[in-house]
This record gives sequence, C-alpha cells and structure tokens, in this order.
Amino acid sequence: MQLPDLRVGFLSDLAAIEQRIARSTSESARDELLDRNEKRYRHLVENSLGLICTHDLDGIVLSVNPAAASSLGYEPRDGIGRNLRDFLSPGTRHRFDHYLARIREHAHDSGVMKVVRKDGTERIWMYRNMLYVESGARPYVLGHAIDVTERVAAEDAVRRGHVQTLEATSRLAGRVAHAFNNLLTVIIGSTEILLADQPLDPESRAHLQAIMRAATRGATVTRQLLAVGGQQPIDRIAVDLNGIITKLEGSLRRVAGPAATCTFDLESSLPDVEGDSKQIEQVLLHLAGNAGDAIGDDGTITITTSSTMAEDVRARNHPEVDPREHVWLTVRDTGRGMDARTKAHVFEPYFTAKSAGFSAGLGLPVVYGIVNQLGGAIAIDSEVGKGTVFTIALRRASAKHEPRAVAGQPSANESKAARTIVLVDDEDDVRSVMKSVLCQRGYTVLDAASGSDAITLLANHAGAIDMLVTDVLMPGMSGRELYEHLSRRHPGLRVLYVSGYSDDAFAHEQEWGTAFLSKPFSLDTLAQRVRDGLNT
Repeated sequence: MQLPDLRVGFLSDLAAIEQRIARSTSESARDELLDRNEKRYRHLVENSLGLICTHDLDGIVLSVNPAAASSLGYEPRDGIGRNLRDFLSPGTRHRFDHYLARIREHAHDSGVMKVVRKDGTERIWMYRNMLYVESGARPYVLGHAIDVTERVAAEDAVRRGHVQTLEATSRLAGRVAHAFNNLLTVIIGSTEILLADQPLDPESRAHLQAIMRAATRGATVTRQLLAVGGQQPIDRIAVDLNGIITKLEGSLRRVAGPAATCTFDLESSLPDVEGDSKQIEQVLLHLAGNAGDAIGDDGTITITTSSTMAEDVRARNHPEVDPREHVWLTVRDTGRGMDARTKAHVFEPYFTAKSAGFSAGLGLPVVYGIVNQLGGAIAIDSEVGKGTVFTIALRRASAKHEPRAVAGQPSANESKAARTIVLVDDEDDVRSVMKSVLCQRGYTVLDAASGSDAITLLANHAGAIDMLVTDVLMPGMSGRELYEHLSRRHPGLRVLYVSGYSDDAFAHEQEWGTAFLSKPFSLDTLAQRVRDGLNT
C-alpha cells in the first residue's frame, strides 16, 4: 500500500494560508487607500473656494463646506438639517419646487439663484447640481456653486452705463424728430394748399409734387427716430404674439432673403402680451432683415416664443425681468456673428458693422426703442462665427383690452359754420397752416400761441366753443392742463391733441381714449379728425 505524500498536503495548506494572508493584506491596503482618499477628498471639499453642499430630494441640507457656509454668514453645522429653500431670496423661493422637479426628472440642473445671508443681505450664486443614486443609500444631490455677486454687479454697471448712453441718444433722436415734424407739417401743409390752387402749370405742379414726396420720405425718417426714442404714439392692448408671427410669416421670409431658411417654434397657448401689434410687427421685420443680412449665402433663422426662459439665460441677459410677468421672443440666426465692440454699439442709430453694399440705418435702434416703450427688455448674445441671438421679454397682458373706437363719419346736414375751434400751438408756421385749412373747411378758428394766451383770448369771447385743438407740450401750460382749465368753463368741450412726439406725460391720454394726431399729417387728415371729434 502506497502512503500519501505528506509534503503535498502541507504545501497545499501553506498555499491556502498564504492566499488568505495576501487577501487580508490586500483588503487592508485597499481599506487604507480608501481611507486616505476619503480624507483627501474631505480635505479638498473643506478647503475648496467653491461652494459645495449636499441635500436630499426634499431639499434638506445634508452637508455644507466652510466656503458655502461662510458665503451665507453661518457656521457649517448651522445649515445641516435645514431646508435649502430657507436660504433663498424670498422673491425666488417660489421656483424651488420647479428646481427639485428638474433634478428628479433630469438628474441635474444648473442656473443662478439668489441667496440670503444671515445678516439679510443677498448674494448671487451660479450653480451646477447633480443627483447621485448609490446602492443601499438614500439619493442625494451634490451641489457646486460659485459666488458671482461682484461679477453681476460689475456687468450691471456696464449695462446701466450702456443703457444710459442709449437713453440719451434716444432722447436726442426724439427731440430732433419733434423739431423736424413741426417743419414737415408746415412743408406738407403749405404744399397741399399750393397743389389745390388752380390753375397750376405742369412744371410748377411737378416741383410741388417732388417737394411732397421728399417731405413724405422725411416723415418716414422722423417716425423711425421717434421709435428710437421710444416716443411713438402706441395702443397698449392685449395682443396675440403667435398670431402676429403667423400672419407675418410670408413677409418675414421675404425680408430675410432667399438665402435664409426661416423656421418657427411657437409655444401653444402662449399668453397674450401687452403691446401694439403694428409696433411688434416692426420689431419682427427689422430683426428678420438683420438676421438675413448676417447670414450671407446660406443659413437658418429660428423665431421662438415661450412663456418660460432658462434661469441661467434669464439671469445673464435679463436679470431685472420677473419671469412670471413676461413672455419671451427669441430670434436666432446662424450668421457671421458679432464681436464685443459691435455688440456694445449695435443699438446706436446709424452704427453698422455690415459689409460694403449694406447701408447703415435705424433698424435695430428702432427695435430697441419699441421694446423699451412697451415696457419690455432686449438682450443680444453673439460670437463671431457662431451666429446671433436676440432675446426679448414682453410684458404679459393683464386683461383683454379693445382698441379705441374710431368715430363715425359726419352727418350730411352737419353745419360746420356753426362750430368754433380754439387752435393752440407755439409754432407760428404750424398754427398758420392748420388755421388756414380749418377756415377753408368753414370753421370759426380762434388761435393762440400758448395756453395762457388762449385763456386770455377766451376771456373776451362771449360765444360757445366746440373743440380745442392743441399741441401737447408747450412752454408754460401743457395741452392737457389747458383742456382741464377750459373744460370747467365749457362742459362737453371736445379735444384733439397734436404732437410731434409722445412722451410719458402723454401716455395717459392714450389710455383714456382721447383723440391724438401725430405730426406730420396731411391737411385732409386734420380736417377728418376734427370732424370725427366733433361728432363723437
């Protein structure tokens, strides 16, 4: 019988013991390595200048590093167990539930949040947070943020300086337009009177018609200048932004040009915006034309409407805008883009960065002026070679408003000769032309150069007066103040306001539905508006 080889068994046992020792040593080394890594990362988090915290899916803070706690004015232990919502600015807490919903749905979120320090002051954090789900452990959100308060303040200061420059330019444009509108009113009115004279030889008629055409083109320029200055007469009513875009789709494609492919992404059930449909049409057409110029041989223009805006985009471009009160219009192109210098000046009148062959103009300044007059905001995002994005925030309409009703035509038996009109304008030539046409139409006209002159004139007038036709802004007494004074002595007095531009003081007149005629105007238009006013 062969005896077993004891050496084999001994060696086998020895190998097993060595494997267990090696395994134990490996596990010990691994545990030691994990412990070192954990200490290393804890040291990294605790000494990081970045703001780091974790919270659960209900927003309860699980951990917070010293930098984040210091930014809030607390000790790290003070934040643990509290809800992150408590640290947010009261004006932004309503968005916290939406943040948690995005985390649950997408497992990440980024943007800008306003937080409140222990002393009550506010800071601005830019964050990027990720959801982590580990086996056997509760899900948690790891948040990393940086404090951008000073950067935002510096950007706001630059933006305010730029806005102040644009506002000063806009005021200048408005005042220039006002002065030219008075001149054009005289030119157009006097030319109409001469054209109405008979007989008139063909050469003289041709010269007068050329004057009229030039004056009409000048009126178009002054209207653009008024738009730049945010001083156009507008009707603020509830308008359907999507409906305007849909109606203009063909025109937008034409102004963009054949090289551009236009696409539209319009949010269904978009809330109405507060505005003037004609002015919003101008905004869209100017932006589409600008995008078409930037595209060159081939590219895409995308027009988007939305009731929401990504928080980081809103905070970067429209930090002053309350997202709950606005609707967003975006015009994006894949064109050549703009450098920093161009972006800084693009809303200035007659500034251009277009290549030779494209004329400078008032397109984008008009857009800026209209948007601001409507109480909205506009921002531009662009890089050379990466296209341009214009983002516009328009106020949501609070309620449906109907446009003012237009007065009906005069009755056939109206006796104009029995009507007395008080005409007040501080521009002698303007007043003279207006008086001439009204007298030709059979009205009795009492004219004055100022409100005080009109009051003195009427103090000696024993008869009734039927209508006041007055400039809005005059030295001393305004047109509104004059009307209020005269209407106390003459109940039922009608009024027609005339002005070369519309400023904030006159905005209320439009809301009240009083008649307004913008300079320059044709004499037939003046006569028609007077008739309409007398028949209301």
